Amino acid sequence: MIESTKNPLRETNTGDKLCFDKNEFLKTNFSVDEFLHKNRNVSSLELLRDDLGLYLKSLRASMIDLINEDYEDFVSLSANLVGLDQLIDTIEKPLEEFREEILGIKTIIDENIADIRQNLNAKRELREKRRNLQSLKKVYETTHKLEDLLANQLKDETKIVDLERAALDLVQLKFNEKFCSEYLNTDAQTGIRNLESEVHKKLRALLKSAINKSNANCSEALERCLRIYITLDACRDAELAFKEDIVAPYMSEIISEHSLQQTPQGLAGIYSKVLNFISLYMTDLLRLTQYTDKLKGFNFVVNSFWSDVEMRLENHMSSIFAPGNSEVFYAKYKCTQDFLSKIEELLANPESVEVFRQHKQTKAFQGRWNLPVYFQICFQEIAGKFEAILEPPLSDDMLNVTSEHFQLKPFTKALLAIKSCWMEGVFLQELFPKFYKLHVQILLRLCHWIEVVLRSITSKNTAAAPSLKMKNTILLTALHSDINKLIKLLNEQEHEMVLANLKTTTMQRIQPTQLDLVKDAVSKSFNDLKDNFSQHLLGIKQAIVDSLITECGPDNVKQVNDLPRLYRKTNREVPTRCSTYVEQMLKPMKSFTDEYNDKLDKATMHSILELVLNKITADYLEAVKEVLTSVQKTEESLRRLRSLKGNGQQPMPAAGGTMSDDDKIRLQLRVDVSSWTNELSKLGFMPTDVAQLMELNNVVEESIKGK
Repeated sequence: MIESTKNPLRETNTGDKLCFDKNEFLKTNFSVDEFLHKNRNVSSLELLRDDLGLYLKSLRASMIDLINEDYEDFVSLSANLVGLDQLIDTIEKPLEEFREEILGIKTIIDENIADIRQNLNAKRELREKRRNLQSLKKVYETTHKLEDLLANQLKDETKIVDLERAALDLVQLKFNEKFCSEYLNTDAQTGIRNLESEVHKKLRALLKSAINKSNANCSEALERCLRIYITLDACRDAELAFKEDIVAPYMSEIISEHSLQQTPQGLAGIYSKVLNFISLYMTDLLRLTQYTDKLKGFNFVVNSFWSDVEMRLENHMSSIFAPGNSEVFYAKYKCTQDFLSKIEELLANPESVEVFRQHKQTKAFQGRWNLPVYFQICFQEIAGKFEAILEPPLSDDMLNVTSEHFQLKPFTKALLAIKSCWMEGVFLQELFPKFYKLHVQILLRLCHWIEVVLRSITSKNTAAAPSLKMKNTILLTALHSDINKLIKLLNEQEHEMVLANLKTTTMQRIQPTQLDLVKDAVSKSFNDLKDNFSQHLLGIKQAIVDSLITECGPDNVKQVNDLPRLYRKTNREVPTRCSTYVEQMLKPMKSFTDEYNDKLDKATMHSILELVLNKITADYLEAVKEVLTSVQKTEESLRRLRSLKGNGQQPMPAAGGTMSDDDKIRLQLRVDVSSWTNELSKLGFMPTDVAQLMELNNVVEESIKGK
């Protein structure tokens, strides 16, 4: 038995009294470096060393306890292992012999597999050679047969039946040639190429004859000829033959600069003759290859007709692409787009149309039309005319005399410029983004002009400008009216001009899924434009208000301070009529109302007058308060003076009960304020509608009641 010892210094039965977790040693991926890195900051290294030593002693004690508990099992295990080496030596030799036998059998099997694989490869080579020899034999037989067919049946007159036989023989010949080309000498290969060329020559002549003779009721020969091309897998050869033998001779006489000059209808006449070719020579071809499923693999419209036409238009009629004259360029471009649209109508399905649009010659042809230069010319023409009316910002003839829509010429010119962007003869669908941008730029330029005009009008030196002959109020009112009309027109422009052209463009160029996004962008831009113009309305209205306030006062309001001078010691009669300054304050507003009532809407007119009246009434109230305060101070001063002269006796009342000068002043103020209030009611304003008007009436009434 092994005696165990316990550490009297520290218990280690639980890991919580150690500076580390003892369960970390049980992990399969335990690493000393990670353990030290993890516990380096938990405690000092000396404490870690001591705890590891304690834990080691605990493990040793546990091992000794385990051995003591199972001591009999350890002893019996040692006894059972006696003689095990002799038993192992006994079975080792038979196992090694069995292993050698298995390895020998494996070697024999590998050798047999290699022999079988070699024999199979040899058999496959023999089979291929046999096939090649059979193909070689068929090549010579088919060659002689094809030579005999071309020398006899197809020598003078080409019969379609014999040509079909020749095509089948040629297909068989080319098929067998692939397997025995290494056994054919140069003369044999040359002979095969000559036979193939001869068959294609006969087939090409038959195709030309069939096209010239075919009609809606008799196109069997053409159909059989095209089937021969399909049999030979030579659809491209048929398209090339049709292009060179039929299309090219016809187009060479039509598409040229000389023909363009001699044709009365110009480019439209050339395109009409070009399209007439289809009805003359391609009716049966299209019926057989495009509009039915009889014959597939041909595209005579793109690869034959359009290929030759585009080449000749680009090389022999290059003058049509010149963008110098915008009107001529537009007419030619639109005519060309109509021509391309008619070609697309000949194609049977959207896939064919897409093939036509993506064809390299179609892209090259579209690229020859210099649309950016055309737009630049249109931009200079449209924007130049509009810009000319904006300089200088304030001119003598700014107002429209004959226009029924806008009062200012820049607004009329802006609307004309915008309409020019979308009018027939200028707008092209491919340039929708550029013309839409020009539309927005025109409105933004008009918006900037309004800012410049407002700064000029509101500046201190505007009245001294010799070139400005119209009154500021007239120009401001015209601006306000025209901006309101323009904001209403923006909704119509958005839907009638922009979105209508956008829809047309979308049908051809933009994916339907993107249409909503583009519409949202357009609507947002127009809303921003409306906000910009609406902000100018506030500035214009404030400028009108400031102008009216300047005309109504403050000089007129200051005349209130002259009332004491008019009544003191002047023995004037009791006032019964309002002062002249009241009429002078009201005169500009009445004139403004009479002159511009039909040019401004009721809400705007009411708002302008309300702002003006609020300001003038407030100034009027301050002036009245100053006068009443001054009158009251004067009365008190006189009362004190009389009191001193009368040795404390009460002052004598006015002789005969006459009204004092101060009372006359108060009464005049009340008459003036009442007249002011009545006149405001004639303008449509009640006392409660104008700020401080009630207070003004109360102040003068209180001054009278106090007396």
